[in-house]
Amino acid sequence: MSTKDIIYRSCPTCEASCGLTLEVDRDRGDILSIKGDAEDTRSNGYVCAKSQAFAHIHSDPERLRRPVKRIGDDWIEVEWDEALTDIAARLKDIRELHGKDAIAMYYGNPNGHNFHTQIYTQLFIQMLDTERFFSAGSVDQQPKNLSSDLLYGNPWLFPVPDLTRTDFFVCMGGNPLVSQGSLLGAPDAAAHLADIRKRGGKVVVLDPRHTETAQAADQHLFIRPGTDALLLFAWVNQLFVQGLVAIGPLGDCVDGLERLEALARPFTPEAIAERTGIKPADLLALVADFNAADSPSLYGRIGLCTQAFGTLASWLIDVVNLLQGRLDAEGGAMFARPATGQNENTGEPAELMHGRWHSRARGLPEYMSMLPASCMAEELECSGEDAVHALITVAGNPVLSVPNGKRIDAALDNVGFVVALDIYINETTRHADYILPSTTQLEHSNYDFLFSAFAQRNFARYSPRVFKPAPGSLDQYAIFVELLSRMNGLQASELNEMLFEGMLETVLKAPALEHVDASAVREATAHHHNGERLLDILLRIGPYGDRFGEARDGLTLDKVMASPHGIDLGPLQAGVLPDMLRTKGGRISLLHPLLEADIVRLHDSLSFKVPELVLIGRRHIRDMNSWLHNLSNYARGKNRCTLMINPADARARNLMDGGEAKIGSTVGELIVPVEFNDGLMPGVVSLPHGFGHRYRGTRQSVATDMLPGVSANDLIDDQALDIPSGTSVVNGVPVSVTAINSV
Repeated sequence: MSTKDIIYRSCPTCEASCGLTLEVDRDRGDILSIKGDAEDTRSNGYVCAKSQAFAHIHSDPERLRRPVKRIGDDWIEVEWDEALTDIAARLKDIRELHGKDAIAMYYGNPNGHNFHTQIYTQLFIQMLDTERFFSAGSVDQQPKNLSSDLLYGNPWLFPVPDLTRTDFFVCMGGNPLVSQGSLLGAPDAAAHLADIRKRGGKVVVLDPRHTETAQAADQHLFIRPGTDALLLFAWVNQLFVQGLVAIGPLGDCVDGLERLEALARPFTPEAIAERTGIKPADLLALVADFNAADSPSLYGRIGLCTQAFGTLASWLIDVVNLLQGRLDAEGGAMFARPATGQNENTGEPAELMHGRWHSRARGLPEYMSMLPASCMAEELECSGEDAVHALITVAGNPVLSVPNGKRIDAALDNVGFVVALDIYINETTRHADYILPSTTQLEHSNYDFLFSAFAQRNFARYSPRVFKPAPGSLDQYAIFVELLSRMNGLQASELNEMLFEGMLETVLKAPALEHVDASAVREATAHHHNGERLLDILLRIGPYGDRFGEARDGLTLDKVMASPHGIDLGPLQAGVLPDMLRTKGGRISLLHPLLEADIVRLHDSLSFKVPELVLIGRRHIRDMNSWLHNLSNYARGKNRCTLMINPADARARNLMDGGEAKIGSTVGELIVPVEFNDGLMPGVVSLPHGFGHRYRGTRQSVATDMLPGVSANDLIDDQALDIPSGTSVVNGVPVSVTAINSV
């Protein structure tokens, strides 16, 4: 007889990490229902369409459950020991014969939703020690990392707009009603924005498209793609011109004001008007309204990162908030204090990890140990001593997710040995010699590690394993450990112990833990294993932790596990700076040579001719990059992979709503259905990311049959980058559009 259980955990699909109530039949391994957890301390019962996704992935019959090996065009299942032994031996041979950089690696962003993977990733990267490490972060994230690094000394310390207390919220390049709050951790973003308006506040959106968020706002201003840094510098210009700079408590630790004022002088509202499409009067009104509000907050997200001046735009968001006293202030842009302590000051100024090595083909600098993903194809094409002999992909699909992906697809044929850690045979992993599938979220525990670092409220939330995995299954971190141990002549247990002892040695160096004995830590955490033992340490030494007995009411992993609805650690607190800074002298330096050099490039762009037509991306509530397209529940319905275009632009090109058009760029052409939308700024077209399931040899029949679409990245020039961060330019791409047929 089957038994039904109720399990509480957080949703692992997006950054909001909403609380879920799962009704499960453990005997049959079935999820009977997934609903919002009404007692969750953050989401209070709210869920979106993505909440069901991880259950559908778990039950997808095309998901791999055993390692597979490619034999010609066929795949055969193999035993774990056979696969791991062969892979480790071949990788070891390649490293010994050709050097460590003959092995390349690509790391996808599903890894950010798995605590154990995140904890073990650094070990994997360090022991592979390759300079050819690529990540999805350089396609979407790194300008924000770099701007935070330069200002605060911590690339993961992100200011979060305090939606619960702001009375004037300005959103640039983000669509939180669909994303559920990227870098603002807000379950039910629509309710947060509605509450701002209910209490007499105002919401303003600047975006090239009248997005779902713009529809819920009080005001929407069209801005030309790729010009946000120009507008923001003009905003800074006016703060100095009008005498509105009022930094407040942080004023005594800020350097570079005079130099910033001088650099801002050329960026007047009139000078930037033609390039941005923002009238001087509209910008001046925005500055005045922001200044007049009691607790305004300026927020910029992915649209600001993925453009030619992504680092400057991301930096200027923080600069505007800082200059107006809205950084580290209630209702402004604040900083979370996650229970695991990753935002805390480590006691030593952090080194800027930039330009320590360069790519072979183009000489592009690394950042945070990563080379730009846009140079992945050219690195795979290298020959001779610089050739890549092996590639490891970890939960990533760069053929669809990286600019000029078709070039990557072709370059993969040059690589002698490809290993994929993935649960699908997709457009990239079809090239692999081996695919090693991990357990899914329902088969392992999780902790909201990364996303608690930029949430609206401080919280701690543990998600228990729902189903016992099938015999012989491995978690992704365990695959890391098995490969590394076999490559280096170690036992997996030895490697786990090395990681534990390494963390122990690091944390006990902190002055606040000088009283703690290492043996006491070992004993106190011994009932947990591997990643969860490390998590216990992080929670205990974090800002709310028990510090191994010093604070009796402090957090431990056991206490978090015993709180199925999560633990509310309170609202974000003002005044955490300068204590959180990891900069020299605990100061905020507004300018850095990387920024100053790029400001010259930004100034030069004032004279650029406005392109006739440019491309931007867009999100949909049922899409998460390319992850969810093999799930029929998410693939059905109206075609979402359409070219949105303003009707006036369409008529000028003889396009018909529902017809087809050819869209071309400097690197490719696509045929795509046309969708008229007067919410597009004239001169702008929009195509979503993550589609293009048209390659032969994949085993994702739902994606191929129901939702093939086209890959927008086949139009993106892999040579175009945000210079300081090396991030791909995927928004504001000049394109041409011509009619194919009509209906």
